[in-house]
Amino acid sequence: MPLVAGVDGGATSSKALVYDTGSGGVWIGRAGPGNPVNVGAATAALNIRAALEDALRGTGYRLRDITSVAAGLAGLDSRLLAAQLVPHIVSSSGLGGRLVVEHDAHVAWLHAGRGSNVVLVIAGTGSIAYNAHEGRRVIAGNHGWLLGDEGSGFWVGRAALRRLLKALDGRSGPDCLTLGLGERLGVRDGDQLAYWFYLTRGRVERIAAVARHVVELAEAGCGPAAELLETGARLLAEAARVVAEKTGSETIYTTGSMFNSRPYATAFRETVEARGLNVAEKRAYPVLGALYLALRRTGMAPDEAWERVDETHILEAAEALYARGLGQEGGGL
Repeated sequence: MPLVAGVDGGATSSKALVYDTGSGGVWIGRAGPGNPVNVGAATAALNIRAALEDALRGTGYRLRDITSVAAGLAGLDSRLLAAQLVPHIVSSSGLGGRLVVEHDAHVAWLHAGRGSNVVLVIAGTGSIAYNAHEGRRVIAGNHGWLLGDEGSGFWVGRAALRRLLKALDGRSGPDCLTLGLGERLGVRDGDQLAYWFYLTRGRVERIAAVARHVVELAEAGCGPAAELLETGARLLAEAARVVAEKTGSETIYTTGSMFNSRPYATAFRETVEARGLNVAEKRAYPVLGALYLALRRTGMAPDEAWERVDETHILEAAEALYARGLGQEGGGL
């Protein structure tokens, strides 16, 4: 019986889940970023391979033993861009026809509602509100770190750094957020902060990783940190509302490390519920939507494929993959 695999290639890390359809064995692995817009198609492809190899380490299996791989990648937001990048990713991966590539929001949406009329919201390094019911893809927010991604880890991290820079310059007074963030980053003036930023070359995942500090400061009782998280959550909730109204959906599923923050998750829920929408208790895992696609490519019927994905040990493996917070895996969701 074949091995199949699902991969979630985010802007910060790639997560893989390999499943043995014969024995029921399941293994997880991680590697570097899988967003081809940020790191290039070749590097994204290599990180897909690396995540799979990490999952197989010590199992006795090799990459060649995997029959079908589906990967959901961040950054494939433009159809024109995806048409250019996907062939390069497939060829660079060395997996050939065994690999199919999709948008990461789409595979997360598949797992969330199994193709029903629901909205999927991702808040990790980037952010998006998404629905593809009956083949019509409707998106709000998104647009990448430079133009959009409101409420994402990058958005929160950048906003916090801007606030810190104002305090260091004397344009605003210090507070628990700027003092705490400055201490955690080891910067005492604007020159040090600029050095820290440009030393990382403004890497998206490093800026997004700053959100973890904001979350921790909020958990420690810092009001300004909690307010910043709540602001981001409300902005993303408005994107979810737009997609829900356009598609007639009433249910929102969420995924992404920003939702591990209580102030963030609470503000998001309160905002969408005030609009008459519901937030599902079930978390969506992109890697499981990808695994479903991989199972389907082996000829498995939809119902049987979902039954496999819903097996307790597979769900537990996926939960373990996503248990670690923003900035703690690889380099920064």
